Amino acid sequence: MRTAIIGIATLALIGSGVAGATAIAHSNHPMHMDMDMHMRMPAATPLLRTAKSVTFRQNMRKLWEDHITWTRLAIISLEGNTPDTSATVGRLLQNQTDIGNAVKPFYGKAVGSKLTQLLREHILIAADLIAAAKAGDSAKVAATQTRWIANADDISRALHSVNPRFFPLAAMKDEMHMHLQLTTQEAVDHLQGNWAADVADYDKVHAHILHMADMLSTGIIRQFPKRFR
Repeated sequence: MRTAIIGIATLALIGSGVAGATAIAHSNHPMHMDMDMHMRMPAATPLLRTAKSVTFRQNMRKLWEDHITWTRLAIISLEGNTPDTSATVGRLLQNQTDIGNAVKPFYGKAVGSKLTQLLREHILIAADLIAAAKAGDSAKVAATQTRWIANADDISRALHSVNPRFFPLAAMKDEMHMHLQLTTQEAVDHLQGNWAADVADYDKVHAHILHMADMLSTGIIRQFPKRFR
């Protein structure tokens, strides 16, 4: 979480034109999580190899790939203030509804709608961060980053509450904080025009989100095994 704060604060440095922002954003801070550790895939047990479970895992991956794809396009649109911004952000927000709908068959309408609400806040807060960074408003960046991290923890708690065995709270927070950290780095490098790094950042975001999607789908499959036989 500390690294995410440092990374997000770097956005303020970009807006202010302070030297050394890139060095901070790319620092080998001890709170950087080991990507190899986080990329471990769940064991391919027979339950995870059934036709129903494979389809479910693929669908979950598609939802979260849409999440990071449309987030990237929104970063580009918001940074450039391009005419497609409204449509792009609208599609990104629709993805949060799609993710919420995907869990409703297991946890009910109220839980799915709550997850959608929290994920929409996740997106809108990120947009506020980009706007504050472009304006060079470090105070607003600091306040908004606090909201973003709190929202990530709310998402983690919401998932943990419905599946405490397979969605441990600490693991959920680690995943969400890593997502913030990697997305922040992507936004930082794009805003700074570090194009090669920007592309490499997206590959890291993509690898991590597939891991997180698998963690979520596997947790649901193991919680409701009879539905996937």
